[in-house]
Amino acid sequence: MTADTLVRTTRGPTTVGRVSSLPGIDEVRSLPAYFEMTVPEDYIDVNGHMNITRYFDLGAWAPWKRVEELGVDESYLTERRMSFFTVEHHIRYLGELRLGDPLSVRPAFVGRAGKALHGISFIVDESRDVIACTMEILYVHVSLDERRAVPVPDDVAAALDADIATTAWAADAATGLTLRR
Repeated sequence: MTADTLVRTTRGPTTVGRVSSLPGIDEVRSLPAYFEMTVPEDYIDVNGHMNITRYFDLGAWAPWKRVEELGVDESYLTERRMSFFTVEHHIRYLGELRLGDPLSVRPAFVGRAGKALHGISFIVDESRDVIACTMEILYVHVSLDERRAVPVPDDVAAALDADIATTAWAADAATGLTLRR
């Protein structure tokens, strides 16, 4: 049994169907790479592999780097006074990363609604050519002054929609969370 053959039921995991379809490593490598590195000693836990908090940090920050490139940068926060807040996440550990293993983190956005965004990070074990972890994130777009959800402005929405259109295949792997429209 592999991690991608599990589905969730009210009674816990079962092997009745598939949670998602993982993309091929070549598809994932077509995404921009962030945090290309080898696993350092301070990332290793008592079990001799990369600690879950490090997967979380890497998986959470890579989409933020990507959204900065799409227009949600420091000036967006300071001048337009808007940002995205994380409201939910889902992590799947599919392989083990150990000391010295090379990795990269490759994010994609897979869906958008008026006030929300759905993304996924693929943490790639570069030495074994496999996806070691996926992390899905749901974001809500907020006014930093009013501290409430507000619509994504048209220019940012257009940039996000164009980006989502180029990576439509990634949505098949992002089934742990649901974007409410």
